[in-house]
Amino acid sequence: MKLRTFLCLLLVFPSLLFAQANAEQTMNQGAYYQATDANNRTLKLPQKPEHILIAGKAAIMPANALFLFPESQTMTIESAKTDQGLGDFFSFLRPDLDQKPRLAQNASVEELATKNSDVILTKTSNYEALCKKLDQLGIPNYTMNLETYGQWMHEINELGKLLKNTARAKQILALYDQRMQKLTDTVKAIPKDQQKRVLILQADRTDNTYAYKIAPDSWMQTWMVQTINAIPVWEGANTAANGWSTVSFEQIAAWDPDIIILVNYRIGSDQYLKAVYDAKPWAQLKAVKNHQVLASPSDMMNYIQPVASWILGLQWMAKTVYPDQFANMDMASEVASFYRDFYGIKDEQKLQTLVDAYQKSIAENQV
Repeated sequence: MKLRTFLCLLLVFPSLLFAQANAEQTMNQGAYYQATDANNRTLKLPQKPEHILIAGKAAIMPANALFLFPESQTMTIESAKTDQGLGDFFSFLRPDLDQKPRLAQNASVEELATKNSDVILTKTSNYEALCKKLDQLGIPNYTMNLETYGQWMHEINELGKLLKNTARAKQILALYDQRMQKLTDTVKAIPKDQQKRVLILQADRTDNTYAYKIAPDSWMQTWMVQTINAIPVWEGANTAANGWSTVSFEQIAAWDPDIIILVNYRIGSDQYLKAVYDAKPWAQLKAVKNHQVLASPSDMMNYIQPVASWILGLQWMAKTVYPDQFANMDMASEVASFYRDFYGIKDEQKLQTLVDAYQKSIAENQV
């Protein structure tokens, strides 16, 4: 009897050890601050990151995502340049960010390594130049893409896991959903024969020559027009697919859209708006005749791009393209509530600064 009991224990004991090991492994995994980045790499940090470095080109995009979380208000943050030309929103939120010189967007891996950060956040486009080298040095780094609506939804959720604040991630996604739902519920009732034909142009000027570019089909600018149930007339024309592509005036005239939206990320669109209305060749376009060439909205960032305020750009576009359907939407209120809900800004003076900047950006459209 004793021998049988002993043999049973010999059989059971390894199973018990295996179960205990599994339990310890699960517990240890749960102790990590862990998430999968946009390059499908899983990052595990032994403790909550308290010192984050936002590095590389397009640093503004991961900064947008990080600052949606309240942790960004207390952790140590160092960053590459995030001012596109209209002002720095992140030092507006945290003036202490300007107490140290900003990193150059092309700062070397060696310089980044001296910062001794817990993790480096960067755009996926910096993977080859930065992340592979950081991996070789054993420096934790995490990429974000944030170019499309789907990527925003997925990557905010993953960032919430990395910070172990999935509750805030869910809240952010719910806030986007609420605004999206109101908009899409309204525009889906617009009949096909009443859909507006829209053209978004990135405007630029070099040596007194104006140039206009169109976005790839897969980019958020195209998606925004589609989402408000309008027709992006340029769809299919940008075959490069990896960046803005220059378009000729002849092609713009052939499209002859109902509405043209001018975008410039470094300065306001006012000068480009004036140039279009002053140019004789443009005078025959339907949008010019009907005064429907419009400056895109902005405050310290232009809304017609994949930054967190893209939802404001989408709301503005819906109200602008279909004014009757969105007559009750007050964009000034939408701007203020966005910054309250998404970035936790309670200071009414700061909120008014952002609202004023938005209203100034579109003031020319009222002329």
